[in-house]
Amino acid sequence: NMVLQHGRPLTIQGKADAGEKVTVAIAGQKKKTVTASNGKWQVELEPLKAGGPYTLTVSAGKQKLIYNKVLAGEVWLCSGQSNMEFTLNAAATGRQDVPKASNSQIRLYDMKARWRTNPVEWEASVLDSLNHLQYYTDAAWTECTPETAGQFSAIAYYFGKMLQDSLQVPVGLICNAIGGSPTEAWVDRRTLEYEFPAILRNWTQNDFIQDWVRSRAALNVKKSSHKFQRHPYEPCYLYESGILPLQQYPIKGVIWYQGESNAHNKDAHEKLFKLLVQSWRKNWKNEDMPFYYVQLSSLNRPSWPWFRDSQRRLMEEIPHTGMAVCTDKGDSLDVHPIQKQEVGARLARWALNKTYLKERIVPSGPLYRSVEFKKNLAYVSFDYAEGMKAAEEGAELKTFEMAGEDQMFYPAQAVVEGNRVKVWSDKVKEPKVVRYGWQPFTRANLVNGAGLPASTFRSDE
Repeated sequence: NMVLQHGRPLTIQGKADAGEKVTVAIAGQKKKTVTASNGKWQVELEPLKAGGPYTLTVSAGKQKLIYNKVLAGEVWLCSGQSNMEFTLNAAATGRQDVPKASNSQIRLYDMKARWRTNPVEWEASVLDSLNHLQYYTDAAWTECTPETAGQFSAIAYYFGKMLQDSLQVPVGLICNAIGGSPTEAWVDRRTLEYEFPAILRNWTQNDFIQDWVRSRAALNVKKSSHKFQRHPYEPCYLYESGILPLQQYPIKGVIWYQGESNAHNKDAHEKLFKLLVQSWRKNWKNEDMPFYYVQLSSLNRPSWPWFRDSQRRLMEEIPHTGMAVCTDKGDSLDVHPIQKQEVGARLARWALNKTYLKERIVPSGPLYRSVEFKKNLAYVSFDYAEGMKAAEEGAELKTFEMAGEDQMFYPAQAVVEGNRVKVWSDKVKEPKVVRYGWQPFTRANLVNGAGLPASTFRSDE
């Protein structure tokens, strides 16, 4: 039931007796090799055409492995923390979408945690398994059905469904998201040792790592007497247990929803996020691998406006990335908002526009570009600005604020003029800074003609 990435050479590898002849066949191709003295062999297949089903056979001597119902198409890795892990069954539109989820052209590879990081003390057998990197259950490729999709990531499902509908090729989705996981757990050790060694030192007492992350890990491993006891939230752990086992399985790109467990320190996250993208691109030997991520939603946590703006700026600093805005789908009291269909679709818009070059699909809501101050007015320019308006018919634009040299912000009025927004406040005679959506839980309502929301921003660096 696997999906192989079409349109690029594919390395098939395995083990056999030294000196044994191995034959690999699929879609009219037949490749032969001889196993090396260390028992390893590999062949390279010519690029496959999207479609199928194909049968992949691997034979050596009297042994033969047969893989049925293999498709060639677009393969995406879906990762992050609990909002990516959040299942279709639990999503706002899950009840009507799960029964209709049968699609033989979408295949799912669902890597789930053996033990959730709930507030419990883990037993000795669990702690031992963690030290051997045995954190994920054994996964297998499955066809997308109401049963398999219901237990799968809602955002990943909606993303994959929109891709499959638009591209009309098979889509394979690999999900290995882990609730509560911090960015540093997903970066490889060598990268952190060279680029951010301070985060590796005594991680359970380390201020770069969020208090909640450290205290939850400490509770989970409380019964351990092992000096170097491991935990899924530890720097590098999920890279070693959840990325390396994928063995560079060829993928088109990554969708990512994470940040809640790093929102206390945007500066550390800025560094970590760049290292994460760099680390994964290096692993898959693809410097341009698309990496599309979700900006944190709306929630009453003080650091979140700063963090969201930092995420927006990261998109400008890291090539081949895009950010889905979802502040309009937040929940003031719940870190797990249930409206996931829109988030998956917004990630798919980035992929369809930037990766698959579907220019007519608008990838994003308005993204702040620049501001021009004229006397007591500010004129704000945006990318993806066509058709800007308030989300609600006839409503005024909300949550724009401005400040002068004193950095005292006051609520401001705002109207759309062409492809710009004019902003002013009677209380600020000489404005120097404009900001928007600068509340942890925000009622910001600027959208473009595609109905996509504008990102939180501050005009000063």
